[in-house]
Amino acid sequence: MSNTESYPPEFRPLMSEHAEPEITVEPDINRSKDINIPVIDMERLDMEKLREACRDWGIFHLENSGIPSTVMSQVKEITESLLSLPFEEKRKLFGVNSPLSYYWGTHTVSPSGNTMKRAPQESSGHLFEGINVPLASLAHVDPKLESFKVVLEEYGRHITRIVVTLFEAIAETLSLELSNYKKMSYLSESTGVIRVQRYPRCTESPGLEAHTDSSVISIINQDEVGGLEFMKDGEWFNVIPLANSLVIGLGDMMQVISDEEYKSVLHKVGRRMKKKERYSIIYFVYPDKGCMFKSSRYKPFAFSEFEAQVKVDVETHGSKIGLSNFLNNP
Repeated sequence: MSNTESYPPEFRPLMSEHAEPEITVEPDINRSKDINIPVIDMERLDMEKLREACRDWGIFHLENSGIPSTVMSQVKEITESLLSLPFEEKRKLFGVNSPLSYYWGTHTVSPSGNTMKRAPQESSGHLFEGINVPLASLAHVDPKLESFKVVLEEYGRHITRIVVTLFEAIAETLSLELSNYKKMSYLSESTGVIRVQRYPRCTESPGLEAHTDSSVISIINQDEVGGLEFMKDGEWFNVIPLANSLVIGLGDMMQVISDEEYKSVLHKVGRRMKKKERYSIIYFVYPDKGCMFKSSRYKPFAFSEFEAQVKVDVETHGSKIGLSNFLNNP
């Protein structure tokens, strides 16, 4: 089986199986600029540096996270192996009876893992595929996925530790005093989701449209290929890969929690003009469905209401409108 056949059929005409190893790209005045985003050392948390990274950027590298290099290697290897299975095999493996979801193209998933189909848009790339993995559901996966389950559970334990430490530090920068109950409702382990995604090599189409995440925090483990871009001060910038680090992005719920002192980062995956596939492993920190959010700038809402509105937005308009639906004075 060729590598191309592991992708959804609609992707294949846009991929070049016999392309040369290198490609010459004409200068593009619209190309995103390279920039070094802040780097936060988890072993020596500098609260002022963290505050500036959240306030001025909404995105930063996290180094010295404490995840063993063996675990990082295993999760990347098993992700690549699973996504390289034949397309039809992936569809069967993650069918209606699976707690995990396989999605691609115009198909996407809600924070709960429910499949949604985007409304048609004039220009949509969506050239990526992924597997949605609710950590609480890993115990019930197909026995064929035992190795994947073991590796993801171990990775999830490390990520959960990072999330708690990071959220407590961010809350401190905001001078928020949170009860254990409130903190855990923001960081519910029962709603933690990992998504493993693959983007084809060498295509002029964008991989993933510009969007913000519905999460509190998103932890992105991107490979050396790069491709992640974010907006700052009205301009698009590339997140230059940094070895042995994670990328932290603030989500919509953090924007509400901070009363907009910190903003949800607008990001995308740009055009794929490289001869290597791109893989990413993202952990989304979602709150409990019943978790209530109150802010001077937004009407009170439960996360379940926000999630339901996102589903309507995506299926009606093709993309998320997000927090604009909940503004006090829209």
